[in-house]
Amino acid sequence: MKKCIMLLLALFLVTPLASQAATRYETTVERGVNFRAAPSTDAYIFRMIPKGEKIHVIGKHNAYWLKIQVQDGTVGYISSDPKYTNYSGSGSGSSSGTGTIIRGVNFRSAPKVADNIIGFISKGIKVEVLEKTNNWWVKVRYNGRTGYVDADFISISGGSGSGGGGSAPVNNGGKADQIIDFAKSLMGKVTYKYGVRDTKNLVFDCSSFTQYVFDRYGVSLKWGTRYQKDAGRAVSKSNLQKGDLVFFGTSSKSTINHVGIYIGNGQFIHNKPSSNGVAIDNLNSGYWKDHYISARRVL
Repeated sequence: MKKCIMLLLALFLVTPLASQAATRYETTVERGVNFRAAPSTDAYIFRMIPKGEKIHVIGKHNAYWLKIQVQDGTVGYISSDPKYTNYSGSGSGSSSGTGTIIRGVNFRSAPKVADNIIGFISKGIKVEVLEKTNNWWVKVRYNGRTGYVDADFISISGGSGSGGGGSAPVNNGGKADQIIDFAKSLMGKVTYKYGVRDTKNLVFDCSSFTQYVFDRYGVSLKWGTRYQKDAGRAVSKSNLQKGDLVFFGTSSKSTINHVGIYIGNGQFIHNKPSSNGVAIDNLNSGYWKDHYISARRVL
């Protein structure tokens, strides 16, 4: 009897280990990411998975979350933002067909914003669409090379997964979050100087700052509030979304001469003289409420 109990105990202990050994941890974490018990930012955080750790992606829960397994066997969720892992979503939605570039776009070697630009594809160029990798990236073949373009910049036609034509599905919220995170990362690093656009030393005025931040994510803006105030399309204050440009008149309540980026919850981030750098302020109270003029959506 004792021998049977010991054998059963051994089997109980070995089975999960065998199961874990059979799992292939094919995905690498490329930036520390919270590992959560459920697909929600309110969910319990098991731990932060550090850069370099290998994980197994069970599947894509939705546009925002990956269901994963870590090497101790725990199953949970992490953000699907491509900045966190090298997960390509292979098999998650093949979209073979033809695509037309609707705005000039960087051609990248991997589906993420990094030092990975292998070319530039101009507006109007047709490319072969190999796969809709996820809501942010499309895998294409161009000039004999395979790479990735931002899904916002391509219109797909043909193929079983393209929906019969039209633009590839877009998740502007994901790109807006990336832009906002990058702008926040420049707090304490940027110096304000009117009429300056010095990307090497991070010296900008308000509009060269927004131009610099958006350009990093493939969104082209002209330098100057007189141009940016007409970029994209108009949006009302009551319908603001993350990533919208917000405009103010600091010398006159009717003349635009300052711009920032809306980050949600009534707040915006901007490069301002009084802080001599990047700061976050409230759009709906005090000085900025009184000097708000308009907003534009460029994502």
